[in-house]
Amino acid sequence: MRSNRERDKARGASPQATPQATAWPDLAGVHAFLIEDNEDTRTLVSETLQHCGALVSVYPSADAALADLAELLPTVFISDLSMPGLDGLQFLRRMRRLPPERGGNVPAIAITAYYEDFAAAAALEAGFDAYMIKPIRLDELARLVKDVATHAR
Repeated sequence: MRSNRERDKARGASPQATPQATAWPDLAGVHAFLIEDNEDTRTLVSETLQHCGALVSVYPSADAALADLAELLPTVFISDLSMPGLDGLQFLRRMRRLPPERGGNVPAIAITAYYEDFAAAAALEAGFDAYMIKPIRLDELARLVKDVATHAR
């Protein structure tokens, strides 16, 4: 098995990454609703986003997240697509029918283990702004959260 440095060298990449490419984004002012039924994924993603300065509300189901929307309106949704009960696709379709002041236009990122072609088509059709295939790279997710939150404002 090759190390990352060996792989980068084989690809012709510099072993020294640019600081901008490896920097964690500043997510201060971002409030993310994380909807994920897997406890380990919830913990990893929420701790990563909090490390970057985001406020993260964590939900084990889409139904639980919907219940909080009467009280809170996030900057971004991050949702697994495959969950028991109301899945991520159904959740976002429901959200997109709401008026903007109730969360209808909040940007959304899908995270999924579905194969890429299906995930892309299904997520975009449901109204997600972006998607990531599991296993997710936490640094890439943090940058994606920054990107969709910045473009929504």
